[in-house]
Amino acid sequence: MNTNLIFLAGTVVIAIIGSIILWLITRPKTRSATPGELQKILRGASQRKPRRMQNPDGIRVIGSEEKLETQIERED
Repeated sequence: MNTNLIFLAGTVVIAIIGSIILWLITRPKTRSATPGELQKILRGASQRKPRRMQNPDGIRVIGSEEKLETQIERED
């Protein structure tokens, strides 16, 4: 048998064994969240964030509407 084919077969076997070991090490240990659970988690996280608004100049502002209104009044 040609040495090049032996080398090629050996590298393929090593790559497969390495992939299996890597998969065993990095796979999640706990059960993944179902799509419904994930949606519930994301909704809960988005409700805790401050609301984004846009002032008349087109700049996004993070905070409350009262702060935006007082800023607009001061500019006038």
